[in-house]
Amino acid sequence: METGASNVEVKEGTPLPLGMSNAELSERGNNLLKKLHLMMRVSQIFGANNVTFRRFMRESLEAINAITEKERRLSLKMLKGDIFLNDQRLRHSVDGFASFKYFITQWKKKRIGGVTFEGVLDERMLQEFVYTMNSLPDGRDENAADFNERMAYHKIHSIEVVPLDETEDEDADSILQKDDQKVVAKKVFFETLGTIKEVITQIKQKRYPDVRKLKRLVQASVRLAMEDESIMLGLTTIKNYDEYTFNHSVNVSIYSIAVGRRLGLSKKALTELGITALLHDLGKSKVPREIVNKPDKLDDAEWVLMKKHPLMGVEIVLNLKQLGELNPRTVIGIFDHHLKTDLSGYPGLFRKKEPSLFGRIIQIADVYDAMTTPRVYRKKSFSPDQALAIMLKDRETTFDPILLKVFIGLVGIFPVGSLVLLDTKEIAIPYKMNPDPELLDRPQVIVIHRDGKGEVKKSFVDLSEPGSAGAYKRSIVKTLDPNKYHIDIVKYFI
Repeated sequence: METGASNVEVKEGTPLPLGMSNAELSERGNNLLKKLHLMMRVSQIFGANNVTFRRFMRESLEAINAITEKERRLSLKMLKGDIFLNDQRLRHSVDGFASFKYFITQWKKKRIGGVTFEGVLDERMLQEFVYTMNSLPDGRDENAADFNERMAYHKIHSIEVVPLDETEDEDADSILQKDDQKVVAKKVFFETLGTIKEVITQIKQKRYPDVRKLKRLVQASVRLAMEDESIMLGLTTIKNYDEYTFNHSVNVSIYSIAVGRRLGLSKKALTELGITALLHDLGKSKVPREIVNKPDKLDDAEWVLMKKHPLMGVEIVLNLKQLGELNPRTVIGIFDHHLKTDLSGYPGLFRKKEPSLFGRIIQIADVYDAMTTPRVYRKKSFSPDQALAIMLKDRETTFDPILLKVFIGLVGIFPVGSLVLLDTKEIAIPYKMNPDPELLDRPQVIVIHRDGKGEVKKSFVDLSEPGSAGAYKRSIVKTLDPNKYHIDIVKYFI
């Protein structure tokens, strides 16, 4: 479950039609879902003349008209587990989760994909909307057409719903394309990869590195993660064996930003966390390459040197003046990202202290990405679920158990980028976790199949979609080894 100051995802710089600011639309959208939720729930218990129902209806009417008076129209649309208000994705917080879940669940049952309100509504219109919606049977594809016919019969032309299959098609198309977000995310990812490589190379050559671009790229990563973290998390499936050090740093930064976002950190704090994670292994630039890439076990002298890399990283960062006024959290986070919760690990401490928040977050991201990436000394990596299982065993001594739980909620029980078998005998790749913490085993997945010509096709499925008799349409049976099935996971995310 996500926490944060705002419940509405707003694209920065997006102009609104009639002057409503992003902040205002965010506030009104959050309020609207709550009011509609209360009104719909009360309407299922009481009749139209009930005092409580009429109060909630008036409050809902006020919330709707507050938007339509400025925007002329109000569109609420469901796309595979997300709700969009006038084409902006609503993001729920702790107190808004019940409303969010209610509409997702009810609309799926009634095969409704969204509703549009045009112009200013009155109580008669909204009352007819409520009770007509309640009268629709579950699972009937004709519900949207029947609803619109009922509205026309009552001469209500300002309310219209669309069937679920229309928005499902639209969602699949948007996921397949994701033109703006996906293109920008890939550009930021690979630019960050190239820039951190340049910085480390310059440090090795004892030249003065320019890290200002890194800061701008991390700020861009934060904006993208706040917009749609699934796209950024999908890019962490890129595991470049030959460029491990740089690739690893970028992946750890993405994971850390996403965890920090789940914790409700501010944009400024997320940027600081992202930079700290990106630079966490900077000290390895001072360790001989033959030690860093040694295929065999390090001897005692080599291991002593390797364990100094956090301290050497701190020394380097303190001299990077282009970072501006350096936040102490960055320095401390780099220093203690290898300290364990039981205070073992390295560097050794003269005075015992609890590892910092940044250090504890980066440690989890660092270990997870390292375990799921092939290395010189370990050609075969752990699968994502294997890595999480091993990390869970060490949650009391090595990792912060609360942060590890947040991380698992982020990547899922069946992590983003893993390969799974469904009970329908289909093969799928999880690409987005379910926001309901009780449904972590029901992510949104990319189902892979071949058409009659043998060409690989993909479709997008929400595993929380109910089937008949209260069961789910599809469930995950087990994880699979993508190498055994010759499936390149990365190509489904870039």
